[in-house]
Amino acid sequence: MASERSLQSWLTYLEAIHPLSMDFKLARIITVYERLSLTPIAPLVITVAGTNGKGSTSTTIANLYKAHDFKVGLFTSPHINRFNERIRINLEEVSDSELIEAFNAIEKAREEITLTYFEFATLAAFYLFKKNHVDVAVLEVGLGGRLDSTNIVDANIAVITPISIDHTAQLGNTITAIAGEKAGIIKAKAKVVTAESEPSISIINKAQSEDASLYIRDEAYHYEILENGAFTYQFENSATLTLPQPNLLGKHQYQNASAAITALYLSGTDVIPEKVEQGLKSVKLEGRFQALTRKNSPRVFLDVTHNPQGATVLKALVEEFVAKSQPKPKVTALLGMLKDKDEQLLVKTLSETVDEWITAPILDERGQSAEILRDKISHLLTKPPHASNSIPKGCEFALSCSQPHDIIIVFGSFHMMAESLNWFKENQYV
Repeated sequence: MASERSLQSWLTYLEAIHPLSMDFKLARIITVYERLSLTPIAPLVITVAGTNGKGSTSTTIANLYKAHDFKVGLFTSPHINRFNERIRINLEEVSDSELIEAFNAIEKAREEITLTYFEFATLAAFYLFKKNHVDVAVLEVGLGGRLDSTNIVDANIAVITPISIDHTAQLGNTITAIAGEKAGIIKAKAKVVTAESEPSISIINKAQSEDASLYIRDEAYHYEILENGAFTYQFENSATLTLPQPNLLGKHQYQNASAAITALYLSGTDVIPEKVEQGLKSVKLEGRFQALTRKNSPRVFLDVTHNPQGATVLKALVEEFVAKSQPKPKVTALLGMLKDKDEQLLVKTLSETVDEWITAPILDERGQSAEILRDKISHLLTKPPHASNSIPKGCEFALSCSQPHDIIIVFGSFHMMAESLNWFKENQYV
């Protein structure tokens, strides 16, 4: 019986009940959502879309609201180790039993309707947010915006992070087209935050058509990075806040944090500087230029970068660490990518920063083998990449050809994170 399934059994089942892994038609999920009577999932709904920085921004928003004593529901994707990571109440992962309860309710309500894995996950989040009476629901869009499952609820606040070329088969092959899909999260009379200071015309037009208020970086709010790593932030005419360096590494995280703080101001709550600082200091997120260290061993960084814009950010981060290191470290990259990603432009962006390349396979219907990936990028490099037959073997090889002062970066896809993170932790990295 469905009610007796374990969580793992449920997840295996969910992967098989719909013929497509992605099916961007909202009628099915809307029908099941209405049958579950989940409206509203929370008094305040904040949806975050964009190409890069969605996870960091969503998580920061949740931390800021929790620090201000709101009960927060956070839905993100994909997960790294456990499905439970996707749904959090006050930043704590929901339990297996809660997920099973939600899946049983959705299964009963859907009847003849098939749902994708992501649609089931979205409805489970909504079910548990409603059940737990959260004050704020923070939703990270899975892909796009307009036709994403998270968009069946109307966001009071829409946050749009930087946009670049990605998922072209689903979203279009221009920034304007992609931004138009992302802007689909903007609802009538909503408040909209853009992390970019010059947002696409698609976002501006959508906000105007929905009579939504648009808050653009460097117009409605400003931030400035200080020499000591701290930063200042000001929303409109409010008092300027002096805040600590974000917990997540990289200059782009100031941009993400500032967009998140703006989403806090837009709720109308009394923003307390000490609680903003508390919220920023509590942000934790795996796979975002995540540093792992071991005594007398190369430093390792894990990053979910998988598109050209992300590669540019990763290049700057790595070069910053190289510049600070003496003697100069060799940089080894372990790369694994999905078939629908632009590995050529990503590798070209990093080709002068990385000294040695290793490819690893992603064992997924959308993944590509280490050998195919190696052959696709070899002509861009002076030294042929080494193809490993697994992610753990790739980690082992990267470590074997590195000295203690060197740097290893593991990136290319979320699919790279769990196995590589677990391998390094099993080998005493922390």
